[in-house]
Amino acid sequence: MSKLKLFNVIELLTDIPERNLKKGEQGAIIEDYEDGVYEIEFCNNYGETIALCPISQSKFMVVWSSKTKSWLTTAVVN
Repeated sequence: MSKLKLFNVIELLTDIPERNLKKGEQGAIIEDYEDGVYEIEFCNNYGETIALCPISQSKFMVVWSSKTKSWLTTAVVN
């Protein structure tokens, strides 16, 4: 897997029940750890942090690129 950029927006592909996070919730990459693990910050509509946790890249997809400042398209497989 390729290295991701800080401040990319991600979307969860799975629930993370221990943090009360549901599939589809969005957060931002704020730290890059080893072996494809990233620190992700999740905020509410007021910009307040509701969760801050390390998550494996296999549990999320990038939906907004901080480099190009644009939303990314994804293919949906049924």
